[in-house]
Amino acid sequence: MTRAAALAVAGSLALLGCGDSEPAEPGDQPCAPKVQNLPEPVRTTPRWAFEPWISKDISDGPDTYAFVEGFQSRDIPVGVVVLDSPWETNYNSLIPNPERYPDFEKMVADLSDRGVRVVLWTTQMINYNSFDLEPGGDAYDGPSPNLQEGLDCGYFVEDGDPFAWWKGQGAALDFFNPRAAEWWHRQQKPLFDMGVSGFKLDFGEEYITKDPMQTAAGAITKQEYSERYYQDFLKYGQLTRGRDDFVTMVRPYDASYGFPGRFFARPEHAPVAWVGDNRRDWLGLEDALDHIFRSARAGYVVVGSDLGGYLNVNDLNVLEEVPFSQETFARWTAVAAMTPFMQLHGRANLAPWTMPVRADETVVLYRYWAQLHHEMVPYWYSLAERAYAGGPVPLTPIGEEKDWAGDYRYLIGDAFLVAPILDDAGVRDVPLPAGSRWLSWWDLTGAPEDGGKTLAQVDVGSQARIPLFLKEGAIVPLEVDGTLTGFGADASKDAAMVLLWPGPTGSEFTLVDADKKSTQIEAKTGSVTLSRARTAVTLVIRVETAPSSVSLDQQPLEAVADRAALASAERGYFVDASGRLAYVKLPASDAAQSVELK
Repeated sequence: MTRAAALAVAGSLALLGCGDSEPAEPGDQPCAPKVQNLPEPVRTTPRWAFEPWISKDISDGPDTYAFVEGFQSRDIPVGVVVLDSPWETNYNSLIPNPERYPDFEKMVADLSDRGVRVVLWTTQMINYNSFDLEPGGDAYDGPSPNLQEGLDCGYFVEDGDPFAWWKGQGAALDFFNPRAAEWWHRQQKPLFDMGVSGFKLDFGEEYITKDPMQTAAGAITKQEYSERYYQDFLKYGQLTRGRDDFVTMVRPYDASYGFPGRFFARPEHAPVAWVGDNRRDWLGLEDALDHIFRSARAGYVVVGSDLGGYLNVNDLNVLEEVPFSQETFARWTAVAAMTPFMQLHGRANLAPWTMPVRADETVVLYRYWAQLHHEMVPYWYSLAERAYAGGPVPLTPIGEEKDWAGDYRYLIGDAFLVAPILDDAGVRDVPLPAGSRWLSWWDLTGAPEDGGKTLAQVDVGSQARIPLFLKEGAIVPLEVDGTLTGFGADASKDAAMVLLWPGPTGSEFTLVDADKKSTQIEAKTGSVTLSRARTAVTLVIRVETAPSSVSLDQQPLEAVADRAALASAERGYFVDASGRLAYVKLPASDAAQSVELK
């Protein structure tokens, strides 16, 4: 956006005054916004939000282009870039700074053409005075341009009293005043028209010192205020951009900077929930896992953290530096990839290729985990839709809260056991949950381990890995577009796949496809059934012994020479050299298809 365009937007917003007439035309007297009753938001997380996210603390337009290009040129998937503060002309004007982000609208469109959505950081504070304490931040002259109008119209809690927060002194918007909310919505609308896909809503409300506080609805607790804040952004964004094109990124459970722990947004108003501001060491990783676990137990569906840790200082003593550890970053990256929400964001503005040490190794390991998370998007999305329909949330902590510290094992769906590495030793004991058999992710053709026992001092042999196990009965739909994770052949770009380990008791999974229709997948030892196949699909089936024949709907399939041949065939099968993995290719079909292996 040019400077003239930014001033034009500011000028149009100045027409939204506080009288009782209809919205003004240029030159008319200021008037009140027309209050609109917004429907309750739909519980969903768009499919694109499960792609890997990236973010920097301090950035600008050219740097954002370069940041995205740095990932894509290294074949690292990225689906969303967050423009964190500062990006506005002031806090919070909601007007892009034309000096920091020249031609903002074009940048959003250019990134969209590259498959990358833009999400903007903001809070509910509108400032009397503003500052950026981080090196490279902006300087601000006077209050945010929308402050005086909000004061004149009575749009803030506590009659506009200023509250000190980390970006200055601000008045807190009164979401319990319908006219104030509508005024705020009109300031968001130009950003949506430019193609912005969501907001990262930070916890400015934590700095309101009055609890309860006075609002248009009377005395309201801080908790009630928090919940209305996040709800309002989600309601208006979904209405304006659509449920498939908008997210809010919010805090679920959080305890940081000396504030007592609490839940911020309600689970139903948290399409993406991140536990942020953890320090970049092992203590920070455990802190993030603790908050993720609490949030999952409370019903938050899509949870994650700032991978590698956000803070390079102690949040309780900013003079105490927390040194960067490549070991911690590597293990945290693996954990982040195995949570529904994966985001790189740190105060040091590091990218995998700019790490202080072992940058080349970091690029390789980050590429693997980002690629795996990207390929698992069908699985993540389907698990989330199952939860929104009343099923379990995707991430299940193991044990009770008193047992978490020093362990932090968790399950993902009905398929994965994740055992984080939590210190420099690089090894850990892994108790395997009883009642199932488990395969090491790093050796899917190896011998299964029985549940109910503890694997002592598990060493996965590389800092790029963590102990990760596949559960018998697992059904994991994938979208594979390369060979990096080991599932794709050279010709398998954009190929739908399903990883299965059928067990004797049978299992099932409901895949919600990109067309939003459901595909029911059922598996039992020796057989797999799909209710439909939207596209051609390859089944990757763990078997105990190599099958001598494979049939599709009782008709024999032809064995092919290798996986590349299978990828280019319409149908057929291939068994790898171990005899433990069978690859079966099925054509697209609106009808059910059944595979038998004998």
